[in-house]
Amino acid sequence: MRVSGRARLLGVAALAGYAVHAMYHVSRGEPEHAIWVCHLAAAFVGVGLLAGTQLLLSVGALHLALGTPLWLFDLSQGGEFLPTSLGTHVLGLAIGLWSIWRFGIYRGAWWIAAAIMLALIVLSRLITPARSNVNLAFATPNGMDRYISSHLAYLAIMIGISCVYFWSVETLVRRFAAAANPEEIAS
Repeated sequence: MRVSGRARLLGVAALAGYAVHAMYHVSRGEPEHAIWVCHLAAAFVGVGLLAGTQLLLSVGALHLALGTPLWLFDLSQGGEFLPTSLGTHVLGLAIGLWSIWRFGIYRGAWWIAAAIMLALIVLSRLITPARSNVNLAFATPNGMDRYISSHLAYLAIMIGISCVYFWSVETLVRRFAAAANPEEIAS
């Protein structure tokens, strides 16, 4: 994928958004929060733009397209707002959406995004403290446990819903972005 100077600057901005947010978590003594899927997604978008890698760019954009509405829902339920999270959720999402509109989306990105999400859940379970519940690896979110008592069932349902969501977004982007930007993408 050929990337312009402007796109590279946006890649730097996405990486900076992730770095600032990750450093904030480290400064609070909570470095594990730097590996939330939606935070890493902003870094994927940035690296994808800088390296000209449509796969990373697409996976990051898909994760942010799902993670940002979930983050907003969490905030509406009383979750903690951190100003630095705007760098990942808002800036990262905007750059990711612009990028997949401009460069297209990697064919099959939906299942790769789902596999990476599952891998990050497993990694979070292995290396982060249970109290942090990074990537919801340890417990069903507050309030959801009254509907789904089993954490494993919750994860299976959420991963299934995520697959459908990722596939739908990929399909829509392929249909509409291709019509607007017929540029050939080779990656």
